[in-house]
Parts: sequence; structure tokens; C-alpha cells
Amino acid sequence: MKKKWLVVMLVSFLSVFVLFGCLPTQSEEEPEEPPEEEAVLLKAYLPESTPATATTIYLVGSYNNFEFTSAATSEIKVEGEQMYAEFDISTLFDDEDYPVFYKYTYDDSWDFQEADPNGNDFGYKNRRLDVAPESDVVEVVLNWKGMDPIDYTDLQQEVTVNFIVHVPEGTEGDAIYMKGLNGDWNSSITLNKDADTGYYTTEATTTSYTVREYKFTLSEDWTTPEGNADGGYLENRIIILTDDATIVNVVESWAQ
Repeated sequence: MKKKWLVVMLVSFLSVFVLFGCLPTQSEEEPEEPPEEEAVLLKAYLPESTPATATTIYLVGSYNNFEFTSAATSEIKVEGEQMYAEFDISTLFDDEDYPVFYKYTYDDSWDFQEADPNGNDFGYKNRRLDVAPESDVVEVVLNWKGMDPIDYTDLQQEVTVNFIVHVPEGTEGDAIYMKGLNGDWNSSITLNKDADTGYYTTEATTTSYTVREYKFTLSEDWTTPEGNADGGYLENRIIILTDDATIVNVVESWAQ
């Protein structure tokens, strides 16, 4: 009887061992969570003429139909003596939003929009991001509309810009051209096609802390300038740099 009882106990023990030995471990049930993606920030330095009463900077653009009620905002922050605004564009813009056209204002009205070196607003021209940036973007607001313009001579320096240009499908030729970067709309800067990527690239120098306008053309003359998404007229591109930069541009069409 005692021997039979021992056999029963041994069988029971082995059954439990097999059962629990076959169960998945905790690590198999709960796979590791993927690491969180780092935020990509759009940081805009603000001019010293920003009113002391201003507390909020608006980022108004094509992503929200240029409407103030739904525009992204940033409180004015301070780094040393430098005021700035900061936006997390990795969550603000979706892939389908690009290219994003935008402007800064220090209140919810176009009366308070950013201005060029002479204190005039940009009119129909906008800043733009053609593709989602992989790292933070730093830019500067030079002036506010209607205020005395600031002299940036002491901050201006020569900077180097690496232009990378995506072109419409079917574009032929080993080169395209850029006009106007340093105020010269007659001559051209040549961008050569990279055999590996198919993109057109060039390296050019310009001046920081000023507005630079430019546009791409398919030919060295103005026969085939770049156009908007519908093939129509496109306003000049503008950049305002603080330092060396790489700028990715997307040509949406060649105007006919």
C-alpha cells in the first residue's frame, strides 16, 4: 500500500513538472516595447523687438489652412538673453502635410507677422519644409511687421549650404539650375545629378541673418522654371539661416 502511494505521488509530481515546464516564460508573453522616437524640434530665435507683452508665438501654415484658431503655439522661452519659440514638428506634421508652408506671428493676427530685413512682411512668400527633417531645425525671425528693423550686420557671416533636390518623375538631364540665391537672377548655379540617389546637389555660400530667395529651373534660362503642385506659378523660395545648413528641396513640377 505504501509503495502504491509513493508511485501515485511520483506520477503527480512529474505531471506538474511537465505542465509548468511547457508554459511560456514571462519574457515570451511580454515582448520588449520598441524605443520611443526622439522629438524633432523647430526652433525659431526671436528678435529683441518682440514686445514685452507678447507671450505666445503662432506657427501658422498650410498644415492648418493658415488659420489662427487651430495653429500650433509656443510660449516664449529664454536662453541666456535670447528669446525663442519651439515646436515639436515630429508630432505636429503628418507625412501628407509636406511640403509645409508657414509663417510666425507673435499674436493671432496677420498684423503681428514676421518681416524681412526692412520691416516689410513677406506677402505671399512663405517659409517651407519640403520633407520631414531627421534632426532639429533652427531658424531666426529677423523682424516683426511695422516695427523698426534691426541691424544684423555684426551677426552676418558667410555660411555654406548643401542643397539636395528631388525632382518630378521623368525629369531628364544630368543637371538642373538655381537662380537668385544671392540676389543674382540672371546667372545660374548648377546642380548635378547624383548617380546613386538620382537627386541633384550642389554646395553654395550665402550670408546668414538675412532673407535669401531662390528658385530652381530645368534649363539655364527661364524657359522651364519650377512650378507648384498643379504646374502653375510658384513664389520664390526663402531661407533665413543662422549657420551652415543642409536643405532638402522638392520640385513639385516644371511649369509649362
